[in-house]
Amino acid sequence: MMSSDKSQKVSVSVICAGQNVLPNVENVPHMQHSTRRNSQNISQFPKVVVHDYEDVLDMIGFGCTQWIVLITCGLLLMMVINETMGMSIITIASQCDFATTSVHKAIMSAASFVGIAIFSYVWGYLSDTVGRRVVLIYATFGACFFSAISMFIRNYWAYVFMRFVVGIFIAGPSSTTYAFLAEFFTTRHRPIVVNYSSLFVGVSMTYVPAVAWLVLSMDWTLQITSSFNFRPWHLLTFFNLLPGLIAVVVLLFLPESPQLYLSLRKEKEALKAVNWICELNTGNNLTQFGVKNLKAEVSVDANCVVLTSQSCGEAIKHVWKETRPLLRRPYALNFFICCFIMCGMFFSSSGMGLWFSEIQNRASSNSNSNAVTVCEIIDNSILAKEESANFTKICNDSISDKSFFDSISLGLCFVVGYALTGVILNIFGRKSTIIGSLLLSALCCAALLWLRHPTAVVVCFIIFLTMPGLCVATLSSALVDLVPTHLRGKAICLCLMMGRSGSVFGSNIIGVLLETHCISTFAFFSGCVFVCMLLTILLPI
Repeated sequence: MMSSDKSQKVSVSVICAGQNVLPNVENVPHMQHSTRRNSQNISQFPKVVVHDYEDVLDMIGFGCTQWIVLITCGLLLMMVINETMGMSIITIASQCDFATTSVHKAIMSAASFVGIAIFSYVWGYLSDTVGRRVVLIYATFGACFFSAISMFIRNYWAYVFMRFVVGIFIAGPSSTTYAFLAEFFTTRHRPIVVNYSSLFVGVSMTYVPAVAWLVLSMDWTLQITSSFNFRPWHLLTFFNLLPGLIAVVVLLFLPESPQLYLSLRKEKEALKAVNWICELNTGNNLTQFGVKNLKAEVSVDANCVVLTSQSCGEAIKHVWKETRPLLRRPYALNFFICCFIMCGMFFSSSGMGLWFSEIQNRASSNSNSNAVTVCEIIDNSILAKEESANFTKICNDSISDKSFFDSISLGLCFVVGYALTGVILNIFGRKSTIIGSLLLSALCCAALLWLRHPTAVVVCFIIFLTMPGLCVATLSSALVDLVPTHLRGKAICLCLMMGRSGSVFGSNIIGVLLETHCISTFAFFSGCVFVCMLLTILLPI
């Protein structure tokens, strides 16, 4: 009996060790047969093969899934631009209904950006814990819902508040889209794909003035109540939110990011999502490629969950605990530099971009615009406004055809710019592309202080606005590679939050100072872009 017990112990120890090495049992004849059988069973034990996620994406190849995700994310970016930059036209078209001044227009334009800046991190945290897809669905639908409500608001401050609420929800797709998109592609494809998804930013900046030109050319009024008339500019809001509605419908059929599942150690869910990609791209499942297991990321806290049952204080502590690695080595320095650069790029591109239609509209109504600088155009428009106020009380909210044409030209330049940036990125890389773009932007902004030819002014103005805007996607893709998966959503949200804050700051600076300190305003914008260019040199991208 003792020898039998020893035999069992030896067999168990060999199996648990998972080895093919048998103990020396030559002197124990009745154990030889048992140990030989155990040895055969152990040698036949299947070896578990674990595949890396990006290796599996290479096996599957670029296909239908990637195109659908790319277009869907493009539509989400379109909605973000429509709802924010589209206010540059609505502020002009609504100035009679709301009786707005330049300061009022700046507040109205900045309302959405304030909501984005304040709540970006909330959505970023949720995207890293709950899921990218869930955040995109709920945030985009919420933005569409409240944007539709704003169509029927006739009080100025109530309208501003509703645009702020829209900004709260827009913050979701504004920052989560890039992380969701990037994780369906391999590392080497991400910079190019993120750049081409941003083509939709240019499409949006062409779409908004083109649709506005068509809608605002109509002369009709629908009386809803005795004190509220539904005019064509209200209808623009519906066309601005339309891409978001389409994107939400498509997102309902897409899977969650497999890489996020892996970062949360949900290997089964990740495998199911990758299998969905594989079947759509190739018509085969993963088992036919020999893939049965995916490797989870080991750098993430397995307890990364949303604290719904804890107190507010505990939830804040948990959020801070998960964010703290982003603010420490080795990520902190590069992250802070990216935030500052992003703030500067939005400050110049979006902050001044919100006033592009306004400035061009003033230029088209200026009889001396054939031989004056931008600042002289602003000064002449102020004098003309004061003179007209002495003779008539009639408000004019019309927008000239030239203003629409110039805005469409700006959007087309974004489209062409993003297309060319994809080629330039392949040749020069991210760092050189950003540095060159920002340098060109700073020089064009400085040139606006002395250029007088109308065409030259428009060209330099467009280049000044376009170059930093083109770099936003490139810098976002660089940040994705500078931080691990479980920090990407939070990192991009915080970075874009700083960017949106720059938009708010830039827009309000122009609203307050443009008419009184025009030259100093443009000089300050030029210097800001130049500083961002110098900081880019420090990034390891």
